[in-house]
Amino acid sequence: MRIWLLVLFVIPVFVFGQNKEAQLDKHWIQLSDKKNTPFTLDKPEAFLSPRALEKREKYNIAIEERDLPVDPNYLKQIRETGAKQYVVSKWFNSVVVMADSITLDKIKALPFVSKTEPVSKHKEKRIRLKVGKTDRDTVQDYPRIDDHHGMATHQIQMLKGDVLHKKGHQGEGKLVAVLDGGFTNVDIMPFFDSLRAENKLLPGYDFVDMDDHPYESSSHGSEVLSTMAANLPGLMVGTAPEASYICFKTEDTRSETRIEEDNWVAAAERADSMGVDLINTSLGYTTFNYKSMNYTYDDMNGKVSRATLAADIAFEKGMIVVVSAGNSGNGGWKYVGAPADAVNAISVGAVRSDGSKAGFSSFGPTADGRVKPNVSAMGQSSAVASLYTYDTRTSSGTSFAAPIMAGMVTSLWSAFPDATNEEIKRALEQSGSQSAKPDNELGYGIPDFEKAYKILSGEITPDEAPKGELKIDSLHQIKESPKQEGFKIEPKS
Repeated sequence: MRIWLLVLFVIPVFVFGQNKEAQLDKHWIQLSDKKNTPFTLDKPEAFLSPRALEKREKYNIAIEERDLPVDPNYLKQIRETGAKQYVVSKWFNSVVVMADSITLDKIKALPFVSKTEPVSKHKEKRIRLKVGKTDRDTVQDYPRIDDHHGMATHQIQMLKGDVLHKKGHQGEGKLVAVLDGGFTNVDIMPFFDSLRAENKLLPGYDFVDMDDHPYESSSHGSEVLSTMAANLPGLMVGTAPEASYICFKTEDTRSETRIEEDNWVAAAERADSMGVDLINTSLGYTTFNYKSMNYTYDDMNGKVSRATLAADIAFEKGMIVVVSAGNSGNGGWKYVGAPADAVNAISVGAVRSDGSKAGFSSFGPTADGRVKPNVSAMGQSSAVASLYTYDTRTSSGTSFAAPIMAGMVTSLWSAFPDATNEEIKRALEQSGSQSAKPDNELGYGIPDFEKAYKILSGEITPDEAPKGELKIDSLHQIKESPKQEGFKIEPKS
């Protein structure tokens, strides 16, 4: 759905002739049961990886019916109507298909189909535009500054992340899934050379085009990933450079429809089956191309959006889900979107380099009165990596506050691998700059990861943690320019 970054222009779209609402031809199909599935709970190795099973055992997470794949015979019968199958969800026992009205009527008549819902207009698969390896910078050295984290120094020091890194905790042993709109050049960018050399960039997937090449369509995911995984000391080192990563493309940059939520759900389920520890998603769902799909603020209650519900299921499966709060703080919507409204998601707001709230950052509460965002990180003039050269630039949005936070959470978890996701989340909030009095602008505030480390190690209790205003070293403040508040999304093709 909507990528959460600042966009300083609007492209008008005009539709003539056929009614826009009548063009929908991808449908979400709710199935009634899993009675005839050949998969069984006593043989989970058929649908969960060894890593996933190890995590379930380690954290005492039960394997339940929701883990069972959708009945393949039901899917076969749906395909036999002439429908084309897209993403499937075991958590919601559903499938998305493309079908005309006649075919849809056939599907509705099947005894195991309980509900259908239009989710998108079909688009032909895009022509892939991929930069060849000969186009990347091949210099043997690169410009550096004295700080190990390079241009990312301030956004990491703001969180006391440098202290955690100096202790040797940089995400080692953890697997992170990044759900976004595309990852152009991640497979060749110099910032990820060590990631690829150490086989820590696992094969990703494109849930939009249904293929194995997510490294296209948008630079947004590439820059998001760089805040976590970049590893060029002196130029840019991210918040979890030693973690492993997998890229899932779920956002269709050509449109905004509900199918992107179903792509998100499918990616979260795959992440679970692979044994992923943490999901970062700088995406949000509020309004769409079709008014019938739009959410209202009242829907932001943690119980409506499928992506929101899936984020909480992912938490139940032992994962941590970090979500950008959104960039609507100055707009008509103002509030966090989905899945940032999920009860157990760590929703991240954006602050400036001095620690004050960025005006664009969406705020809470949720419609049912919960504090959101949970915490905040630097999201205005954040350092991100160049796609083609040994260079960085700044960009703004909660899109970048979220992965900066996600990487630090991953590094913290790598220091305490036996801690549960709930314990990590609790320590994160307890270490916040305004943990004693959270609000709906910054949540529990800007976390102090040195403090969170001491809480988890038992060195201090949350009550013993020093309280007070966050102090930012003025020598490391970044000069901000209104002209750097956002960047252009690649044109939709």
